[in-house]
Amino acid sequence: EYERGFGTAGESFWIGLKNLRALTSYPNNQQALRIELRKADGWQKTIVVDYKKFQVGSKKENYKLTIDEYGGQGKDDALSDHKGADFSVKDSKTKPEEDCNGGILSGGWWFKRCNEANLNAYKLDFRLKTKPLPITWHIKGDTESYHKSYDKVEMK
Repeated sequence: EYERGFGTAGESFWIGLKNLRALTSYPNNQQALRIELRKADGWQKTIVVDYKKFQVGSKKENYKLTIDEYGGQGKDDALSDHKGADFSVKDSKTKPEEDCNGGILSGGWWFKRCNEANLNAYKLDFRLKTKPLPITWHIKGDTESYHKSYDKVEMK
């Protein structure tokens, strides 16, 4: 499912790993990535992060994430911690040593280092008291950011 994509454009949508690979693999045509996260309850204005280098590896490479050249405030950069990770799908509790203190991971993502970011997790309309299950974007120095639920996330 994650390989070919799913959902409806303008709503809950994943373009697919094969398409991401095709879009980011042209030689001498470096791709950038912009991520926008919005929380409707006023917790914080929209978070916007930019990466000047973005590439998804081949199926043989397990769709490895290449990301670099972050532009913005360092505390908002949650994705660089996932650099070099293979794409995998989590749908149940994983080994505590793999996901940082027994947190529950969900969805398909480039999981690495305590789940600093996961934009393909479940969208939940309530605040969690435990480690992240919903869409996650950990802001450095703000442990409460693990417990925020985002209303809209776009990768452009």
